[in-house]
Amino acid sequence: MPATKANFELESIFGKPLSTIDGIISNIGDHVRKIQIPKSDGTKRTILAPDKDLKYLQKAIYWKLLMRYKPSIAANGFVRGKSIKTNAVPHVGSESIGKIDIKSFFDTISTKHLQNCLFGNKNICRMCRHYERMMHGMCHPSLYHNKLQDFKYKCEEIKAVFIPEYCKETGYESLFTRVISLCTIGGFTAQGFPTSPMLANIVMRGFDQKMLEHCKKHEIVYTRYADDMAFSSKKMDKNQLRDTVQKKVYRLLWAFGFKPNIKKTIWKSKGGCMKVCGVVVNVKTSVKRSLVRLFRAKVHHATVKNKTTKKSEIRSLKGWASYLMSIDAEKGKKYMSQLVAYERRAAA
Repeated sequence: MPATKANFELESIFGKPLSTIDGIISNIGDHVRKIQIPKSDGTKRTILAPDKDLKYLQKAIYWKLLMRYKPSIAANGFVRGKSIKTNAVPHVGSESIGKIDIKSFFDTISTKHLQNCLFGNKNICRMCRHYERMMHGMCHPSLYHNKLQDFKYKCEEIKAVFIPEYCKETGYESLFTRVISLCTIGGFTAQGFPTSPMLANIVMRGFDQKMLEHCKKHEIVYTRYADDMAFSSKKMDKNQLRDTVQKKVYRLLWAFGFKPNIKKTIWKSKGGCMKVCGVVVNVKTSVKRSLVRLFRAKVHHATVKNKTTKKSEIRSLKGWASYLMSIDAEKGKKYMSQLVAYERRAAA
């Protein structure tokens, strides 16, 4: 069959020739390095770090395509203008709070998830040569709508993704088959790929929407930071909150192809220290006192007692001071000023 023209200007999107892109896809394992990072519980987290060639393509996908998707209002992780603090603020002053974690989150987001969630975005369609045809109702980006249409009017990208031999038989150059291949390894996304957090938010959008509807009905606050879901209520105790939320979340996660990390499911009432992603939310957003005291001691030792503190240690302390500033500006600025003053004295 004659070759089919690509719907998208692929080389301008990826910034590389198609031959280079397809070469990386066919040997993607050679472009990834495994890094083991110790966790607080003694186990190790495996990070898959792409090399500069694969990372270049993943960043192109992130900025030129994935940024066109709008995450749900519940998502606070890896969303422009949002942070760990915006994830915690809605829960301040609650009577009860709950946390549910998703097990092996990034390692569970599969090519099937991406196939089902990447379509239906008309901001992507604007880049397609068939955009005018879509505007006249002759094609549509959603999977559901395409099932209802006559086959000959189906989106070529959808056919390329769901019909294994379509590209080979027609010569069609597909955008999304390449995007999915470049953003996954062994059929799944990975911690360490710059595209994984944004893809996670895209995949979780449907889940978030259903949970927001359920929580609104029961006057419960729901936010999510990556795989960490938080629920709170100003009217319910921890048992009532758990009974209203937990079973619903577990069933919905299963329906979306995920599993809860039951060991990390926690429900607390106002009497104790209530935290969301490490941020204390009992009265205001703050960092646990014991951690602040420990940090204060480290800053004092580095800037007062020790006259030859290494630059790397000061940088590390400034990083923690920045984190503290994002949660509690007054305290964070105090220690940041102390560290900056030490740097100036050392440089003089």
